[in-house]
Amino acid sequence: MFRKALFATGFALAMFSITACGQSSAKCPSKEQVKTAVKDLIPQDFNVESISQVRNISGLCEVVVKVGAQPLVFYMDSQAQYLVAGNLISLKEKKNLTRDRQQEFMKVSQDQLKELEKRVNFTLGEGKKYVYYITDPDCPFCKRSNPIVEEWAKKNGVQVKFILYPLPIHPEAFGKSVALVCDKKGYKEYEQGYTSQNQCEDGKKAVQSNLEFLQKLGIGGTPTFIGMNGKMHSGVPTEEDLNRLIN
Repeated sequence: MFRKALFATGFALAMFSITACGQSSAKCPSKEQVKTAVKDLIPQDFNVESISQVRNISGLCEVVVKVGAQPLVFYMDSQAQYLVAGNLISLKEKKNLTRDRQQEFMKVSQDQLKELEKRVNFTLGEGKKYVYYITDPDCPFCKRSNPIVEEWAKKNGVQVKFILYPLPIHPEAFGKSVALVCDKKGYKEYEQGYTSQNQCEDGKKAVQSNLEFLQKLGIGGTPTFIGMNGKMHSGVPTEEDLNRLIN
């Protein structure tokens, strides 16, 4: 909802905001000012993590807030009267500055890692290093990710800890997740699309616990990977993406 609200501001507002910011001082708003200004746009609890002047753009301030573990990056003027949403691109450096900042803040705490460990449903591979793989049995992007993760884990001696997170857009995914838990199945059966009529109460409670906790973390889609270092990656990964999670 927040992302939709931000992007609904449109290109015209973004251009007006940058012009207005360019005419103001280099001062940025306080965390309290930002929180008051955007609280109606963000329905969940959030923390203002960082506010800083955007390099080479006078008067434009970068704001990073976190909803659970998910960072949102947007831009404001010095008085917190205007908000600019979207990606800030450096044409000279050919970099998406907004995305890079999001990656920096995509991290969970040690306490949150401990909570993830309680919700592991099955594992793949062995090793002292590990990653959490948050997946939906019917997610097509997870199916594309599986062979990449399997090969990478084997090559690098990494244990992959799977947490089932069935999304509402896949109506059969919850039942499949519960069946995997109730029948004590693992990676092989998960990859083959295992299902059964066994919908035990313990399985339902375990999957529901996953849903509630991961929603609080702000995880809205699968696949999502969380490393032993707390760093996160969403979407089909490359080996480089996965390496970031264990180093």
